[in-house]
Amino acid sequence: MLTSSSIQTQELRLIEIDTLQGHKIQRGASGFNVRIADKVWSYSHPEFVEVVKELKPGWLRYFSGTMGDSFSSATGKYDLDFISMFDHKKKQFLTGYLFLEVKGPHRLIDMYELLGEINGKLVITVNAFSETPEMILELARFCKNNNIKVELWQFCNEPYFYIPNRNRYWWNDGYDYAVKMEPYAEVIREVFPEANLALNYTWDGVWTFMKEIYKFQEENGAYWNAFTKHSYAPHTGRKESLDEAYKRGNTKLIEVTSAVAMKDIEDYSWKDVPMSITEFGVWNKPLNGIYASVYNIEYVMRQLEHTNTQFVGAHEISNKYTPLNKKNKIIETAFKNNVEINSDTLLTGIRRGLEGKAYKIYHEATNSSTYLYKTKIVNNIQVAGMKNKTADGMFAQTYKGINGFNYLVVTNRSKTTNKFQIKINGKKLNQKLYTSYLSANSLKAKDANIREVIFNNGILTIKPFSVSVSKWKTNAVALQKPRIYKTQVKNNGIFLKWGEIPNARSYEIYYGVDYDYLDKTVKVLNNSCLITAVSLNKNYFFKVKAFNEKGKSKLSDSVLVGYQLPNKPKIFKVSRRNNSVTLFWKSVPNANDYLINYIDENGIDVELNTHNVYGYRIDKLKDSHTYKFTVTSKNGLGKSLSSEKESVFISKRVPLSPRNVSAIKNSPTKITVKWHKQDRVLENTCYNVYRGVKLHEFSKVASCLQDTVYIDENIVGNKQYYYIVKAETEVGESNFHANIATAFSLENSNKLNIQLIDKTQEGYLVKVNLNKIQISKGDSYGVIINNVSYLNVENIKIFGDPNYGEGKSFETLIPFSKVKDHSNYAIKAFVIKQGQIIESAIVNQYISKK
Repeated sequence: MLTSSSIQTQELRLIEIDTLQGHKIQRGASGFNVRIADKVWSYSHPEFVEVVKELKPGWLRYFSGTMGDSFSSATGKYDLDFISMFDHKKKQFLTGYLFLEVKGPHRLIDMYELLGEINGKLVITVNAFSETPEMILELARFCKNNNIKVELWQFCNEPYFYIPNRNRYWWNDGYDYAVKMEPYAEVIREVFPEANLALNYTWDGVWTFMKEIYKFQEENGAYWNAFTKHSYAPHTGRKESLDEAYKRGNTKLIEVTSAVAMKDIEDYSWKDVPMSITEFGVWNKPLNGIYASVYNIEYVMRQLEHTNTQFVGAHEISNKYTPLNKKNKIIETAFKNNVEINSDTLLTGIRRGLEGKAYKIYHEATNSSTYLYKTKIVNNIQVAGMKNKTADGMFAQTYKGINGFNYLVVTNRSKTTNKFQIKINGKKLNQKLYTSYLSANSLKAKDANIREVIFNNGILTIKPFSVSVSKWKTNAVALQKPRIYKTQVKNNGIFLKWGEIPNARSYEIYYGVDYDYLDKTVKVLNNSCLITAVSLNKNYFFKVKAFNEKGKSKLSDSVLVGYQLPNKPKIFKVSRRNNSVTLFWKSVPNANDYLINYIDENGIDVELNTHNVYGYRIDKLKDSHTYKFTVTSKNGLGKSLSSEKESVFISKRVPLSPRNVSAIKNSPTKITVKWHKQDRVLENTCYNVYRGVKLHEFSKVASCLQDTVYIDENIVGNKQYYYIVKAETEVGESNFHANIATAFSLENSNKLNIQLIDKTQEGYLVKVNLNKIQISKGDSYGVIINNVSYLNVENIKIFGDPNYGEGKSFETLIPFSKVKDHSNYAIKAFVIKQGQIIESAIVNQYISKK
């Protein structure tokens, strides 16, 4: 370790810390997504476990990113029926399917236990694309039955990309998304009345979807109590030079974490709305390496400056530390040859990337603190930004530690070395600073080692392009609150395990049959215990407290465990696909495992231990054979009664549901329902249409249609209708339905029709005909464009000439300056009459300036 004597003397700048001002933060506010489905790693893989324990995220998200859209929380696997619902990402999803078939399921219970070992927290993204409220109710019950604490339930990953201007109809807009998430919120609140629920509103600066959610809130109130978004502020759909990307990163980082950005959020939610960013990064290739490493940490810190920020998570842990040798071919070959392997024995090595190293040193601060002190860099260094402007190039944040240290974290996006005197409440800090840092002399650097140095007298040197974490000793030591993350009923008692608490010397377990009177105590030195003084058929509440020579922690939250045989489960859903069947059952308290029993086609009794899940797929069954399945729960005391037998006829003739269902109200008496066939359709497949006026309550309105269009003429004008479509063959209907189509009206849209889009020297000239209406003086009109070729989801209004006058048609020019090269735009015409907007149907147009 270096000492400050090896640092060259230079002029001192100031970092001022004010301990009289500050605010609380969540301990462990910084975390990650997890994207390992299509890698060799799993939650139990020894190298992934090593990565998690080294990086110590404050939280992880289950199940992360777009890869979660076709993932089953019940089985911990991908489902072919779910995959078939999507018109994109199929290759990605099928790769995930392949890998988990070989590796085994990514079970929620396994992630939670891994998190428990590092005192990490759990965020769940609800897959409302392909899982129903019925399934999510069982997910919530599973969490309760296993004493799993969920910090935040987020509804869907990036729902704003599944709307009509992208030719997808999962929801018509943000309002419709809010409507459709409410049944999911209701079932979670049925199990956890105080659940922290969040809609997924937006990307940075993209407000259309968010404004539509806000419209629902204004009309109906908010059934959710938190806000989430994703953030890739330096991202652009075009290639940039390193210099361009650097300037963009410097400007956008500050812009999207500013007070102005927070005001935009609060304007379309509410004041002090609890905010979490469940996915962020630079997503701009030239910035990969040292800049991304600095950006990530500064982004988290700047967001934590807002008093309402809860959690901030980077995308994603396995691209911070990655498998050194992927060994994916071994998984693919095993799948192809139907060979069973233990993927946890496939050691890949670990490539410790710069971004991961930055988090490694940073997480010591966020995991050891619940409070920030106000911190200021006097005369901040300036760096180049966009549009020939400059931006602050450094940032500093001070964490009040609970472990006998305070932490100062400083990021530097400039190429200069600077030396700082630290002052606390106006006085020089006269202490040793124990500093860990990463730095590089060039933005092109892709790797660097963590360095450690001791600085004296509160004087700190900050290197170019760096993240520095400095700590100094204090007398403030407060043991963090434990969390019991594992409970099991054994044959001779109840086993408990909780995360090891830093600086704890011992623990006390308090328990009893009355929540308000825990009359029994057990003292232990380690972070687990088998409680043997329990009586059969009684339920017990447990809490844990940590101790050391200086004091004690707060009591953990209680967990409830019954020392008894588990109840019998109930199968609530069966899904058939090719030579497999998937059983879904209602989990029960006090179960360690679930067993599936059936007699195979040769008359042999088969028993499968599914471990602790609430869904399981049984493969390699015989076509055109009927099986009878039961599910039994099990713990250390024995087995429950078996569930009622479920008789299932196996057939390769079960059809997949059609996808991308839309419902358009063309007139007061007619709704046109359309859907897309699968790429491969079984012979003799037909389609059933279901309709409802309440979500998830449907009645069949059309049977065995051969076409992919149904015109519903039996409607009441002012009612809101919802539609689903299922496929059917002689062996039955598809297992699930794809999206629920919300009927939306084109009656107003029929008043405007885009007739022609002409490319001119100045741009694109949109010619619009009017039906039943005409433009009057004082009306506004024009077109709305939305770039759907990549990730932008923001509507841009372009107004026509206000001096046009009266008429039955109009023209509006989309200038080249308003569009990007080689982009596809959804275009609508609009007229605003007396404050009311009338819009045309959407036209998708490929636009190029070249």
